[in-house]
Amino acid sequence: MSNSIYHIENIFNLNNRLFINALAGVTENQAKVRLTEHNNPLNWIAAHTVDTRYFVLMLLGKPAQTPYKGMFENFKAFDPAIEYPTFENIRKEWNTVTELLKDALKSVTEDQLNADTPVKSPIGVFTNAGTIAFLAQHESYDIGQMAFLKKFLTKEAMSYN
Repeated sequence: MSNSIYHIENIFNLNNRLFINALAGVTENQAKVRLTEHNNPLNWIAAHTVDTRYFVLMLLGKPAQTPYKGMFENFKAFDPAIEYPTFENIRKEWNTVTELLKDALKSVTEDQLNADTPVKSPIGVFTNAGTIAFLAQHESYDIGQMAFLKKFLTKEAMSYN
C-alpha cells in the first residue's frame, strides 16, 4: 500500500464497520421508507454507497463490474419505479467490494494515485488520490445519513463498535 493513501484506507476500514452497523436492526420494509418525497430511503443510500466503492476500484486500477449498473450513473436520483436491492443483496455486495478494495489499496502505486482523474471532485485536487479522498468523505456522509435513518426507524443509534 502507498503511504500517501494510508489515512484514507483507515477511513474506508472504519466505514466498513459503520456501514454494517447502520443497517443492523432495520427491516426490509423500513429500508424503503422515505421521510419526505425529497429524501432518499435507506436502501437507496446503501446501494449507492456500494456502487461508489466499485467506482473507487476503477480509480485504483482494479475495475470490477458494479451489480447496480444503471441505477446511479450520472448522479441519477431516487426513482420510485425502480426496485432497489434487498438488504441481503446490499450486505453481500458490500462485503465483496470491501475485500476487492482492501486488495486494491495494497497494490496501488504513487503513479496511479497521482494520475489525472476522469472525474473532477469538488475538493479541487484533480488526481485519482484527490477523487478517492473525496469519495471517502462522501462515503462517510452517506453512512451518516444511514445512521440518522436507522435511529429514526429503529429508535436505536448506530454503534461505533
